[in-house]
Amino acid sequence: MKVVGISGSPRAGGNTEILVAEALEGARSKGAEVEIITLAGKDIRGCVAHATCGKDGKCLIDDDMQPIYAKLLEADAIIVGTPIYFGSMTSQTKAFLDRTYLLSKMGKKLEGKVGGVIAVGGRAGHELTTSTIMDFMTLQGLVLPSYAFAHSNVRDLGAAKGDEKSMKAARALGERVAALAAKVR
Repeated sequence: MKVVGISGSPRAGGNTEILVAEALEGARSKGAEVEIITLAGKDIRGCVAHATCGKDGKCLIDDDMQPIYAKLLEADAIIVGTPIYFGSMTSQTKAFLDRTYLLSKMGKKLEGKVGGVIAVGGRAGHELTTSTIMDFMTLQGLVLPSYAFAHSNVRDLGAAKGDEKSMKAARALGERVAALAAKVR
């Protein structure tokens, strides 16, 4: 069983990446093979919903999303983490989610995988962000465990490491995602 974690932060090594890594450790503790993919520094352009999308099995946009598709296809579960910017997910996270349109057009390739969400922000937007990403997941056919999300209110760079509540929530999410993925397999 493989669990892939996506850190949708434009900042490498930040709180989102820390918490996604902790969720993956929770999944590893349940026997999963894990891999983290950080979107920081990657060139992932927005989806253009091209009329021929999915017909040849390749996205027409040649950017850093191409190798990520293979990792998503190999995964049994996907955990998406994003910082909250002005009440919602980052543009990097949104572009990533939109670009999975290809996998839907190729025959709902994410259907039956398990999903989880981590939202990190100091003020507001946790519920909206989590709900939006969980809606995306259900539209793609992913299965969600109970409490399919973890929230964190940390703001300062690296503060997640010292926030026991956030780390515990992320780890527990990873455990739930891996346990459900094992059952779904």
